[in-house]
Amino acid sequence: MADRVHPTLNPDSASNNPLKSPPSATYVIQIPKDQVYRIPPPENAARFNLYTRHHHRPSPCRRFLCFILLLLLLSAITSALVFLILQPDLPRFSILAVSISRIKPNTTSFSPQFNVTIRAENHNKNIGIYYEKNSTVSMNLSDVMLCEGALPLLYQPPRNVTVMRVKVKGSGIRLSSSTGKAFEDWEKEGKTLRMKVDVRGPMKMKLYWMEMRWRIRAKVTCKILVKKEMGKTKVMEEKCDHSMKLW
Repeated sequence: MADRVHPTLNPDSASNNPLKSPPSATYVIQIPKDQVYRIPPPENAARFNLYTRHHHRPSPCRRFLCFILLLLLLSAITSALVFLILQPDLPRFSILAVSISRIKPNTTSFSPQFNVTIRAENHNKNIGIYYEKNSTVSMNLSDVMLCEGALPLLYQPPRNVTVMRVKVKGSGIRLSSSTGKAFEDWEKEGKTLRMKVDVRGPMKMKLYWMEMRWRIRAKVTCKILVKKEMGKTKVMEEKCDHSMKLW
């Protein structure tokens, strides 16, 4: 009887055939298709949404808004650099003359009127100044505001001196006995009267042809000593303090 010959495996064919049994010490785990989930589990859902959102392109509206914000930021930085380099200064104010009328301090209340002549000197070399609305000019006596007005709207060129005449009025002013007595002595006996002029106002700078976007707010306080001579009010002493802040 002939011997039975058992078939042998070719090692090369075994390695090329993926359906053959794997080598020893390895395992193959087969998972049914209906158990393979492509949606991340709840604990990783937030991270998955964060990663996938980065691949979306921003909308045109968002890009346009970012562009506008970038332009505003560059404009603000440029204006700040110009401000730091040029170091613009406020115009220097001084009180040239003050005329007072409708003074009746011995009554219960009165409505005074002041005509204030203000000298403004812009000594900046290349910067013009716009005097804008919402300014105030007030006359004060012993911390009592007697009347209030506003600076005129105008443009002051560089290295320019401008004289402004401001009319300020008050209504229903009540004074204490000591303040009323000081007014009477000034009116009848020619004594001096110590007053305070406050100037507050927004201003805008202009460099050559370029108008700056930012504004400054001027704050000027002038302490004056006035005396009545020959029916006219004369400013005997005057001292002004200047300050400003950016808006």
